[in-house]
Amino acid sequence: MRTFEDIKPLLQNVSHALTKYTIIDRMDFDFGIGVPLYPAEIHMLEAINRRSNIGVTELAKEFGITKGAVSQLVGKLVKKELVVKEKDLEHKARVIIKPTKLGRKACKNHAEFHEKHDQAFFEYLRQLDDESFNVALELSNHMNLWMDKYLK
Repeated sequence: MRTFEDIKPLLQNVSHALTKYTIIDRMDFDFGIGVPLYPAEIHMLEAINRRSNIGVTELAKEFGITKGAVSQLVGKLVKKELVVKEKDLEHKARVIIKPTKLGRKACKNHAEFHEKHDQAFFEYLRQLDDESFNVALELSNHMNLWMDKYLK
């Protein structure tokens, strides 16, 4: 059985990666459209772009955030002319959020950014044998459960 001292280097690496992720999460990026976007904004835009006729409630469920938080993010994307809001013709109280042409371009460029920027890490994951990949997948699942305990 491993001791805490045995596990400590792994925890330190995870902590350093999470700290760096937190820093990156506060940075804005220009995905080739002349409009700086924060990770939360581009990821919300991606979710909107993946589906047609999506509303605030569905986005809130997908991201695990409040409808108010979604509305704030969508409002920023509307101001940046990356999405539009339209009334749902079938459900009058519902608003549908759709990407604009510029929003779709940002999503395309975002995907290309990750393909290029994350290539070495993706290649590392691709070369793992099935058992190692499944261990990494299980570790990431347990990390999520671990972090959930801090959020409760």
